[in-house]
Amino acid sequence: MVDNILFKKGNEYMKYRISRFKKNYLLLILMAAIWLAGCVQEEFSIAPPPTTENGIRFTLTVPDVGIPSVSSRTMSGVGAAKKEDEVKTVDILVFDTSKSPSVFLEWVEGTGVTQDLANNISTVDFSAILSPTVSSACIAIVANKQLGSIVSGFVKGTTSKAEVLKAITHTSTGEWPADGLTPDGYAPIPMYGEKEVTKLGPSMEPITGISMTRMLARIDIRNSASNFTVEEVYLANYNTTGYVAPAWDANGQIIVSAADDALNIPANSGKQTQESLILSYSVDGNTPYDGEIYTFEAPAAVDAGSASQDGAASRKEAVCLIVKGNIDNGESTFYRVDFTKTGEVGEQVEYLPLKRNYKYIVSITKALGAGYESIGDALNSYTVMSNLKIRLIHYNRDKVKDVVYNGQYMLGVGESEVGVTQYQNNSYAIDIFTDSPDGWKASITEGSDWLGFSDGAATASGIANDDTQLMLRIPYFNNGTIGITRTATVTLTAGRLTHEIKVIQEVIDPGIIKFVDAYGNVLENGLFFPIRNPDGDDLPIEPQTVYVMFSMDKINVYLQETVNEGTVQYAAGGLIPELERDNSKTFRDRVQAFTVQLNPRRVGDGSTVNGTGWWWRQDYMKFNLFDKEGYFTQVQFPINQGELEFSIRFYPTTTNSRTYKMYLGAEQYVQLFVNSNWEIMEIEELDIVGDDGTGLIRPDADNDIIVGTKNADAKMYQQSVVSANDDGKGNDIVNRGYDFRLKLHPGKWKEGKSGTIRITFRNVMHTVSDSYYPFYRTIDLQMVSEVKSYTSVGQPLFYLYPLRFDNRKYYTEDASRGRQANATDAETICKNIGDGWRLPTASELLMSYVYENALGGNALDGSYYNSQNIYGWYHNWTGNYWSSSYYTAAGSATRFSLELSTGFPYSESVSDNKYFRCVRDNSKSGTKYPYLIKSTEGVTVVSRDANGGADSSVLLSSGESPATTNKVAPKFQIENTSSTGKTWEQARDICAGKGNNWRLPTQREMYLALSLGASVLSNNNQGFGSSTTWTGNGFQEISGVHWTLTDRDGNYWLVGENSAVFGAWPQGGAATWARYRCVRTVE
Repeated sequence: MVDNILFKKGNEYMKYRISRFKKNYLLLILMAAIWLAGCVQEEFSIAPPPTTENGIRFTLTVPDVGIPSVSSRTMSGVGAAKKEDEVKTVDILVFDTSKSPSVFLEWVEGTGVTQDLANNISTVDFSAILSPTVSSACIAIVANKQLGSIVSGFVKGTTSKAEVLKAITHTSTGEWPADGLTPDGYAPIPMYGEKEVTKLGPSMEPITGISMTRMLARIDIRNSASNFTVEEVYLANYNTTGYVAPAWDANGQIIVSAADDALNIPANSGKQTQESLILSYSVDGNTPYDGEIYTFEAPAAVDAGSASQDGAASRKEAVCLIVKGNIDNGESTFYRVDFTKTGEVGEQVEYLPLKRNYKYIVSITKALGAGYESIGDALNSYTVMSNLKIRLIHYNRDKVKDVVYNGQYMLGVGESEVGVTQYQNNSYAIDIFTDSPDGWKASITEGSDWLGFSDGAATASGIANDDTQLMLRIPYFNNGTIGITRTATVTLTAGRLTHEIKVIQEVIDPGIIKFVDAYGNVLENGLFFPIRNPDGDDLPIEPQTVYVMFSMDKINVYLQETVNEGTVQYAAGGLIPELERDNSKTFRDRVQAFTVQLNPRRVGDGSTVNGTGWWWRQDYMKFNLFDKEGYFTQVQFPINQGELEFSIRFYPTTTNSRTYKMYLGAEQYVQLFVNSNWEIMEIEELDIVGDDGTGLIRPDADNDIIVGTKNADAKMYQQSVVSANDDGKGNDIVNRGYDFRLKLHPGKWKEGKSGTIRITFRNVMHTVSDSYYPFYRTIDLQMVSEVKSYTSVGQPLFYLYPLRFDNRKYYTEDASRGRQANATDAETICKNIGDGWRLPTASELLMSYVYENALGGNALDGSYYNSQNIYGWYHNWTGNYWSSSYYTAAGSATRFSLELSTGFPYSESVSDNKYFRCVRDNSKSGTKYPYLIKSTEGVTVVSRDANGGADSSVLLSSGESPATTNKVAPKFQIENTSSTGKTWEQARDICAGKGNNWRLPTQREMYLALSLGASVLSNNNQGFGSSTTWTGNGFQEISGVHWTLTDRDGNYWLVGENSAVFGAWPQGGAATWARYRCVRTVE
């Protein structure tokens, strides 16, 4: 028997499917075993995983069936009165079945026991916290028998299961308390059930399907004799002790047998044979007496011969009933009733044992004459045929679930509606019991064109008064439509009794053979390979493995090429196991793996450029399937190879075009470039390190990286297709590529946090010939918590979040448009990245402009939908960048902002929408760049020294002129004082005339000095510039705007303080009111 295992779909709140474990081949084999399991044909619903407080959930069933007529006060009522099904306590025993014999591991009491008897539901739910195991375990359930007083004698890892079961007995003297209408008037019946599991773990699915067996037999009395009145019934020669568990073998394995040797009676069964201990039950005339008499198992009577040979195990002391009654209201007499099968005249009488969980219905049919005057005389009449004629109905309450009864005979079946899947089963067994003298007969009255009996006969039959089975032959239902059913009817007759069994066969998987890839995805129309490796035309094609799972006896497989198509070319050793086109290979294992590797398309491989085989190639694997009778059908599996585009643009790949590095923290857009239809089927979060509770994906209502997102969604093909030549047909992709932008809101940024988001796509290649080829692709997003630094070696003063912020649709009619927000929203977005991210101060924003090329550079304006710089800064006039600083005079309703293409500064209302980037502090120790060196000649700004510093790309290099290149020198010294009254040219010449590399500064050098606090400016939340000390060696803070070397359209940038605000603009060189301060490059 194979346990059914289904895979959870996870948190439905955001339609995520989260798996913390990678799929592997072993998991696939388990799936195959489940799919092919012939002994379990049922569907299981999946409950939520248990919580650590409650432990593992369990569900028990207490099987039963009723024959009409119920006493008013017994344990066998309906609803809340059905006390014989009640479970009040649960004890759990765990055994290690990897040992031989199985040994005891632990005992636990169940908690939270619930049962809905009021609605006639004989199922029991409870929980238990069990210790994990590393190997298979048997879970034994003991109901209504608390074991606390005996478990101290069980030694973990030593006491065998057989020894434990032998110790669990129950004793009851006198009548079994059976008044179901009073709380203390009945005793719940001890029961036993068990189930083996592969192992126990803290988060395993609920354990269900445990059927409980009552340890007692039940005896009911019926009277249909018109001339006889029952007054009282007595139980004699009964046992008072029994084992709670059914019979077991030496290893403790429960024995499943209908034979008498399956009885499980202790050597000391406490048998009561004294007349004085006979149990008495009052019967109300001809009213059925049900659910009052319960007793322990007892062996069948044995006829030892003559009366002188009768012993304790013979008929004399066999368990029996004594019936007290009268004929036509005459004198009361006593009759002995033994438990015998109904036989024909002249046949040897066959005595029956009393078995646990069986129901025995003693039906009195006629009184031929008076009985005995006393109970003792009746007991001693075991050698004389009784004047009281009876019929005895008996059946296993676990096997017989549905009964028809005509007041004289009964016909019971184990199931009256059979639900099976499409797979073949030539020996499906249904338990049947009848006491009709001629037994039962079965015929197929509907659906005989497909359903049959196992022996091939047109009818089936069974004898009376015995546990019998109807064996059905259920063939394969070869239909490709999931959910379709077919129905047959088996009609049973037993004398005048009739019972119908419905057989419903349903297709749960399309066909009788399944093709699955290495991730467990069903392959609907073959394998699909790219015709060239997307990472390079000269690289080999990645191999793929298909797992062929079939439920037939065998398959024969061979190759067959297509007509009018280019034939795929296999790499050397590219088909394992090797297949041929002329001869087939036979496979009998129910799961067969085929690994396929194709050669990429290359010039000179026999194909013609743009001709047959250049864009599309195909081959077929042919599968001939054979069932037990021989050839059944053929199924073909195509191997397809075509031009494939399936990649993510702009993010860096790590190992290949299916693995990308992405960033935790901020909302971003994943631009998917594809030439096939696609849908997200599964999302997994794998290998998370340093999680802060937000995982790798946050539950954002606008997130597109969720199960179910597809190109046919309006949001995708109408709002996010970014190609300049979008034709509006991205909902069904045929013969071209499209770019789709999928919003991803990853988990929060945390230093050291990382992990992988694995996205499984179901793709469908829609060809120009209107054929559809589904396949699956996975893309791994390797999520990291990284920062961007303007230093290549050494520490920066702050870090920049690597990505810019974008809109869903990148391309518009005139230019790209990044995401903009007001100052408050921008600050919130930065904060939500996590772990200290924020808007930059004025100092950090100015320095970002200075070192911009090391912090992402230009984002590239225009229609660069297929060549974006997702790390860059927008250089257009649609908006400036926010800082968190503001001028005191302007007030807190404003913020300092900067235009990044040329560096124009502004002070703007916080309600305006602007671009923004996010930064965070650098709390690491060590030298931070840039830093200052003060001397009497001036202050030196060091962006880079021998030990490291700013990236060389943003620094003036040897041979670069500051007059033509707007960069900063690795080290430059600023004069202590400023001068005025000179044109730009005059100021330039005065500085150059000082010699020793003195000159006017570049625009960016002035910006860098001001960002570090060199001016008289005072901003609220200025940043590190406000606390940097320049003075003390004669340095005067910069006041007013100053000439720089950097020109713009024939004018020259003035940079500095202007009426208490940051001033910077191009100015004609003839002006003489501007100030200047010389700098020199320090070698």
